[in-house]
Amino acid sequence: MEQNQQVFFSIRRRLGTIDGQIINYLHSRPFDLGNLPEIVMLTLLEYWSPFAISADGVDGDELRQRAIWSIKKLEAQAALIREIFLSSHVQTAVTANNAEVGDSASDQRLVSTINDEDADDLAELVLPEEIKQINSLFNVE
Repeated sequence: MEQNQQVFFSIRRRLGTIDGQIINYLHSRPFDLGNLPEIVMLTLLEYWSPFAISADGVDGDELRQRAIWSIKKLEAQAALIREIFLSSHVQTAVTANNAEVGDSASDQRLVSTINDEDADDLAELVLPEEIKQINSLFNVE
């Protein structure tokens, strides 16, 4: 008879390191993804689950479906990173009402201005498939 076995691990990092900054950030429950252990497990599932189930002898359609799921989740994360940090409209500092707005760690803001000419262009805006996937991932309409 199989016993209820548990696997656990603990991570400690200094706050001044990138690892510590990541753990501290994840404690803030970004995107309402849950608490730190849930976020870590979600990340591990997305990144490593096809390898783990393959090592346990799973193959065929079940492995293929897990691989597709992982790829879709990782593509959505890559698209989110690309949209937030690499889009041409993202700036580290912008001017709003003649006052400079910076991107300090404690107060990040993106200020944009839309004039009447731009409003016409927005009516024709079609979201790229990657953004639709991100919106679906975070249940955003």
